Amino acid sequence: MRGFMRAQFSNALLSVAIAVVATSSNAYASPVGDRAHYDLDRSASRTTSMILSGKVDVSVDAYVPDHKSGAAYESSMTYDFNVQMVGRKTGTEKVMVPADYFSPEFMANLRANGSYVGPDFKVRHEGYVDARNMDGNFYPHCDKILIYDVKTYGSDNELSGLFKIARDLVSMAAQSLLGTRSDDVEDLKVRAAIFAGVPVLGAVKLDVSGIVSGMNVKAGGDFKAGADE
Repeated sequence: MRGFMRAQFSNALLSVAIAVVATSSNAYASPVGDRAHYDLDRSASRTTSMILSGKVDVSVDAYVPDHKSGAAYESSMTYDFNVQMVGRKTGTEKVMVPADYFSPEFMANLRANGSYVGPDFKVRHEGYVDARNMDGNFYPHCDKILIYDVKTYGSDNELSGLFKIARDLVSMAAQSLLGTRSDDVEDLKVRAAIFAGVPVLGAVKLDVSGIVSGMNVKAGGDFKAGADE
């Protein structure tokens, strides 16, 4: 009888252990269907004056378990920019966001390690910042991250769609100032303030910058809560 009870107790413990493992491996809800809207901040501290307006809508469209770089979420970035002397440009780029990005462990690991080094870009954790957006919402103690050393051409990484949008916007602003178009963008960087619970990318602030023909160009935008509800 005692042997039977011990066996039953062991089976119960095993069941609990399996449940804990299963729960921890699925600790975050699927982001499919999530959407986020960003509006350009035209303040001189964030955006080159030649960029007159801009907005970006981001959505998570599908889970792709067998993506060549590993499980990922296919996302869309639809943009609408208006640049003085150049005009309006709209379009949509696909971004394959690694599934690990949506796990609670991703930011914890970045905080602990301080950086991530990939073949086409690097990511660095730069501490924390309180963020107040243009819509008045306040986000305390956001993670500051910097994406840099970006390979803007000849790369087929998960974030290449994001980098293409950033490169095009920087190039358009430089064209407005220089009179000629150059897609040779140097030192492309993406900065973000990340706050848990913000949909899709988690970013409450997104800023891009680059150098074109020796000219520094930048653009920044804020997440607008409730814009896609």
